[in-house]
Amino acid sequence: MDSPAIMELGNISLLILMLIALALAWYSGFKTQFKSKSHFQKKQDKDYFIGLNYLLNDEPDLSIDAFISALEINSSTLESHLALGTLLRRRGKVDGSIAVYQKLLANSQLNRHELDQVKLGLIKSYVAAGLLDRAEKLIDELKVAGPEIQFSALNQGLTVYQLEKEWLKATIIVNDLLKICAPNQRSVYQIKASHFYCELSENELEFQHYNQARDYLNKAIGMDRNNVRTSLILGRLEFEQGNYKQAIKALLKISSQDAGFRSQAFDLLIAAYQALNNKKDLQRYIDSCLQEPLSPSFLLMLIKHIEESEGREKAREIFFQQIKLNPSIELLGQAILLNEGYSESNNHMQNAEFFNHILEDYLAGKAKYRCDNCGFELRSLHWLCPGCNEWGTVKPHSFLLDDVKI
Repeated sequence: MDSPAIMELGNISLLILMLIALALAWYSGFKTQFKSKSHFQKKQDKDYFIGLNYLLNDEPDLSIDAFISALEINSSTLESHLALGTLLRRRGKVDGSIAVYQKLLANSQLNRHELDQVKLGLIKSYVAAGLLDRAEKLIDELKVAGPEIQFSALNQGLTVYQLEKEWLKATIIVNDLLKICAPNQRSVYQIKASHFYCELSENELEFQHYNQARDYLNKAIGMDRNNVRTSLILGRLEFEQGNYKQAIKALLKISSQDAGFRSQAFDLLIAAYQALNNKKDLQRYIDSCLQEPLSPSFLLMLIKHIEESEGREKAREIFFQQIKLNPSIELLGQAILLNEGYSESNNHMQNAEFFNHILEDYLAGKAKYRCDNCGFELRSLHWLCPGCNEWGTVKPHSFLLDDVKI
């Protein structure tokens, strides 16, 4: 069964359980007040039977409204009201969910902890509705709540500030979370914090505010030394300031952090070596890369550089050595060009270019990156996965020949 069907089945199950819970909660209140039934209680009875009628007529949303109208708001029925707010939110009825929570907040019988629970649910519904300013206000109020609610509210704060791209506020929230989270959760929040500081650093770098960019970058490295993004930013920062040796040092570190990202750094690394006129170390670097397994995108960059610096014949020789070791559909176009280009026939060369363009068009519509956490595929690099909202899980992705189905 596919995931949408599973989610719908889960919603239906939750709906049934919700209706049962509401009925039981009403019945419990009915028993306790049976001996002193008031006019208000008679109205509750009427609403309850109206709800049953809606349910029997397969109108679950109307039945929920009727049951809730019959359900008194107090500590013993709070969980049913909160569950209703969650159910409505999951079913896409965000306005109804907000109305449930707002009605609860207006009730004077709930204590401080219970009101905080209501506010937390309201925050989630505000976020779902895109009412981020209202959510932010409630988050600030819950920063002094009990540990469990405070922790949940701060996590909602991360969601809000990521959506708003308020990276400085996000760093404040994540540092608060690092103070109260469990030891086994620290690495998760440190990764998030590192990327928040990277966002700030890149923003400063765009305006050539190098000192501030470096300050944020140092904080990012302090949070996660294995974050490959920090090395990419540091390489760019050093290069723009003319510190070519330091730029090379930063970019070479990527090989040990995550070799899949070497293609992201290659052009800047070549430029830094060329700025120093250091052909010897550049050649040594290329030779060392060719001794390791290479991603197709990185190999194509290497071959292009070799063709420009050492000629087509040398590039062809190295390329066909590599493609035998790691066959990939992304390399077929270059293989056609290099092989047919080796022939003296102009027609052969034109055919090679034609087939290469076909392959390029085919690959242009394919994902070049994939999230290791949820499998979400993307055509461009995103440090924050749009699928699962996790940082640093998107990696370069290649198409092997075995992956292609005709």
